[in-house]
Amino acid sequence: MTFEKKESSPCVIAFSVKLDAEEVQPTYKKVLNMFLREVSVPGFRKGKVPMAVVKDRFSGDITKECAGACFREFYPKAVKEAELKVVNLQEVEEMQFAPETGCTFTAKVEVKPEFDLPKYKKLSIKPGDVTVTDAQVEERLESFRKAFAKFEDAKDGEVIGDGDFVQFDYAGFLDDGANTPLSEVVPDLKAVCSAEGFWTQLEEGRFIPEILESLKGMKVGETKEDVKVHFPQDNAPEALKGRTCTYKVTVKNFRRRALPDDAAFAEAAKAESLDALRAQFREQMEKDAVAAELEGRRNQAIEQLLSKADFDVPPSLVQRQTHSYLEDLAMRAQYQGVSGDYIEKNRDRIIADAEEHAVRQVRLSYILLGIAEAEKLEVTDADVTAGLEKIAAGSNGRTTVDDLRKQLAEQRQTEVYREQVRAEKALDFILAEAK
Repeated sequence: MTFEKKESSPCVIAFSVKLDAEEVQPTYKKVLNMFLREVSVPGFRKGKVPMAVVKDRFSGDITKECAGACFREFYPKAVKEAELKVVNLQEVEEMQFAPETGCTFTAKVEVKPEFDLPKYKKLSIKPGDVTVTDAQVEERLESFRKAFAKFEDAKDGEVIGDGDFVQFDYAGFLDDGANTPLSEVVPDLKAVCSAEGFWTQLEEGRFIPEILESLKGMKVGETKEDVKVHFPQDNAPEALKGRTCTYKVTVKNFRRRALPDDAAFAEAAKAESLDALRAQFREQMEKDAVAAELEGRRNQAIEQLLSKADFDVPPSLVQRQTHSYLEDLAMRAQYQGVSGDYIEKNRDRIIADAEEHAVRQVRLSYILLGIAEAEKLEVTDADVTAGLEKIAAGSNGRTTVDDLRKQLAEQRQTEVYREQVRAEKALDFILAEAK
């Protein structure tokens, strides 16, 4: 057996293998005997067809089966002998077989990249602040208190304030000198044009910001005719990008937000007291601060590693990572209510960003696994269990460690997950060595 390696493209090698006639004879005889046993020919009993007839009538099938059998037997041997670190077999071409001359084939294979590990010890990593102030706790507590608010009809003479539910009429006009109604400019966007008896809460992100701001301090029955709204160049309807409009706003009704007092708040939140609830918030916020600080240091290390190592990676891994990233993005977009039109309009940019993200992730994985190899960091069963326990704990009871193990086994991802854990150990090692 002889072989030849030629680089086809980055991380892809055209691997040609040649087998002489003597090497393929055992395979040829085995296939020929199988055909002698199995084929049926009119006029002959099964298993009694003369060899000359079998060779003549099934020559094409025999050749094809022999070529496939030779590939299955000798390809792994050739890869091992050539010391190729194959990631993926792309295709097999130029396969030929003849018992008199032997067998040849060329396999296009993706291989692991060869690169120099970047400096990873004594990286300069700035620690973050994990301090949680009393003011931050109170802000979070008060934000949570709003979840238990009740809404009461406003009394005569009261003015609208933050958090109130307001019912109002509005109509928009283009500042084009003719006061063209927006219903003529963007007729399909009724929510932007006008509405009667529209209800919304005065909270950031609920509606057009300028209109929400204009409602503050107004009373039932009052009207404002000159509420200016400027639509930005990005993330605005095409016909309104960069344009200014004037809205007429009339308050019809509103309901005042009434926050619970401390005792009612603690009871509604199922806490012993407001102080106990405050302590719970502080504990969780401190845990979150520590986690965020760790994530910040990890990101610093990752950016430094990637900035010092630029190398090609196997295309199939990039494709797989890109697909996974786009699937996650689609789920997030659906959850956040992002329109299909926006996704289609920005399709090329989204795909380009996904591919860039994928290359970075695959490259990072190789770097971290290379560091793990250099430092002889191994993954134990206890490491795997600890990782699965962390995932299960974050699922709010939706899955268990046993469920996760079963899923990995069914999807043949157990070893892939072990590599992920090993990469995480390498990143932990880098942070421990940082200065």
